[in-house]
Amino acid sequence: MKLTFLGTGTSQGVPVIGCRCEVCRSRDARDMRLRTSAFVEVEGRAIVIDAGPDFRQQMLRADIRHLDAILLTHQHKDHTAGIDDVRAFNFVDFPTIHPMHIFGNEATIETITKDFDYAFARDKYRGVPVIELHTVSHEEPFEVAGVEVV
Repeated sequence: MKLTFLGTGTSQGVPVIGCRCEVCRSRDARDMRLRTSAFVEVEGRAIVIDAGPDFRQQMLRADIRHLDAILLTHQHKDHTAGIDDVRAFNFVDFPTIHPMHIFGNEATIETITKDFDYAFARDKYRGVPVIELHTVSHEEPFEVAGVEVV
């Protein structure tokens, strides 16, 4: 298993807009942190944990060209706001369309369904993200792309 931290910042990222503290004013690259996310490669599978507003930038920066699934830890926007950008993975070898499998607890799946309602509409426009939602319990192991997650 290989784990790559894509972001280790706060819910606002670091530096925080308008903040004048020492860290936020730092020019040290280690103080320029995107919102929390991680990339897991295991058994030939590619899984991202959390897809916040920095998701697109994180995928580009890490040169991630394929994803099997996204695991969402909870429904806050700093963990879900980047979901619209999964469409790049859906259509990476168009005309084949690869649905993005997204896993989360019941509250998180409810939020995704509400916030990205256009992805689940009966009459979808061309290019809308193709998403398959999977409700899981964080209290029990579950399977993602053939990999057990505890």
